[in-house]
Amino acid sequence: MADAVTTTWKRLSDPLRNEANTGGADNANRILIVDPHIKASNLLETRLRTAGYPQTRVAYSGHAALAIAEEFAPSVVLVELNLFDMSGYELARLLRERAPGRELRLMAMTSGREQAGPELARVRGFERYLINPVVDFSFLNGSQES
Repeated sequence: MADAVTTTWKRLSDPLRNEANTGGADNANRILIVDPHIKASNLLETRLRTAGYPQTRVAYSGHAALAIAEEFAPSVVLVELNLFDMSGYELARLLRERAPGRELRLMAMTSGREQAGPELARVRGFERYLINPVVDFSFLNGSQES
């Protein structure tokens, strides 16, 4: 039986994206969005594409994100901290372990406004702590300092 969670990331627009990503495209803008909320993640992907970031993929679970990252090799991963199958912190650790020697920028996303949230995210290796909905993408072009 196929695992529906890890196969739902493929969408009709994937062949078009793959064609757009060929030809010496810069890897610096490969963005993986990890969010179990389908509408929110699809809206974020649309906003990123409209803002000029066409190399995007969406995963709705941590396990799907690991599978996609293996093939897609993102340079930026936007991780919702409250995933259904694992914590966003655990996913961040696994992504880093599987991408040695490659620059990987991790951004934490959450709908909650926990007092210790930004500091905990920083300690766990996230570059930024973003509150959903994310509408400003200036962090993608800026330095890695918060």
